[in-house]
Amino acid sequence: MHPPYTYVAVGERYKVLEKKVGDTPLQVLEELRSNNEWLQGISLTYAGRLDPMAEGKLLILIGNECKKRERYNGLDKEYEFEVLLGFSSDTGDVLGVAEASGERYAEPSGKELEKVVRSFIGTHEINYPAFSSKTINGTPLFQHALQGTLPNDMPTTTIHIYRMEYLGAEIVETKELVGRVVNKINTLQAPADSGKIGADFRKKEIIERWHSFKNVQNKEYTLLKFKAVVSSGTYIRVLAPLIAERLGVSGLAYSIHRTKIGRYQTLTGHFGFWRKTFT
Repeated sequence: MHPPYTYVAVGERYKVLEKKVGDTPLQVLEELRSNNEWLQGISLTYAGRLDPMAEGKLLILIGNECKKRERYNGLDKEYEFEVLLGFSSDTGDVLGVAEASGERYAEPSGKELEKVVRSFIGTHEINYPAFSSKTINGTPLFQHALQGTLPNDMPTTTIHIYRMEYLGAEIVETKELVGRVVNKINTLQAPADSGKIGADFRKKEIIERWHSFKNVQNKEYTLLKFKAVVSSGTYIRVLAPLIAERLGVSGLAYSIHRTKIGRYQTLTGHFGFWRKTFT
């Protein structure tokens, strides 16, 4: 069990919390309200969601500040994340139906990684992930994905990557990797049967799929760690497979940690600074 989410002083307009792996943003709001009696009957919302398997900073708006949510739209983010090579999934992260390539991918060379990192700096148009809340004709994409009705032409969004750097690599044996992934997924408090499509996150099916990889021929896998400063609307579980693709392999987001929220100011030569952060 993780420590309870922090208490909020009466009159605070917003709070930045450290969301834990396995919690949904809605669960964070509910726990925060239950720990603060004065928040009963007070509006709460979050500015910028985080996926269940992601952790890190979540900006919560309180009371009348919820009415000013537009002011908090478009905030830039900093993430540290790991890309697992040799696997892919239908969600782009570990909370998806995974496929293993059956090959071991060693850590790419420094020259390869430098080239790939440089190629991502700038503006890009990317597809929304199939498992996301983006709607088509009022229906979220994740429902289309579960029902097999995804469009051939997926909706896209424009993002900007201000900075990216490679932080290092880790080689993990298959059994240890599967154990780590299953432990992550087991932190998810998914209802057994709520009758709502997608409410259980397909938890049982996904865990069984990961367990099936324990005896694959490949004995080791590579994790690559990166740090990136990105614009609002950037899905790291879309970015991670793209990084792997440019290295010539399959990949997914193994871990995602949001470390900063604010306004990032760019300068010449890919330099920049945070002119405002929410802490």
